[in-house]
Amino acid sequence: MTGELFLDDLADDPLWQEAELMTDAPPAPAKGYATVPLAWLARIRPIVRSSDQLMVALLLYRRCLMCRSRTVDLSGGDLKALKISRQTKYRTFAELTAAGALTLETRNGRSVRATLHWFP
Repeated sequence: MTGELFLDDLADDPLWQEAELMTDAPPAPAKGYATVPLAWLARIRPIVRSSDQLMVALLLYRRCLMCRSRTVDLSGGDLKALKISRQTKYRTFAELTAAGALTLETRNGRSVRATLHWFP
């Protein structure tokens, strides 16, 4: 009886709910690889307007897989390595937000926190 009460309490916890959503997520990609389902690519394709924007979306998806969370920080380091500008990052975020695929949380002096709604 006590175990059931404990589990009921966990079910209401937002972290537990997010962990439950991620149970069906694909495994994290191997180091140096980005993998996405074709269905996800088909859904994102009409939204992005350039190959650089597609790269931002792919990196965001990859970060979610790596962190096993729908909410992640996408720092400039990954983008800088691919020579993708911050402006492209923010433009992509705006497009994905307008399409309902993403929610952003800005934090003073820190990277933007993004929650990917179309996952996996």
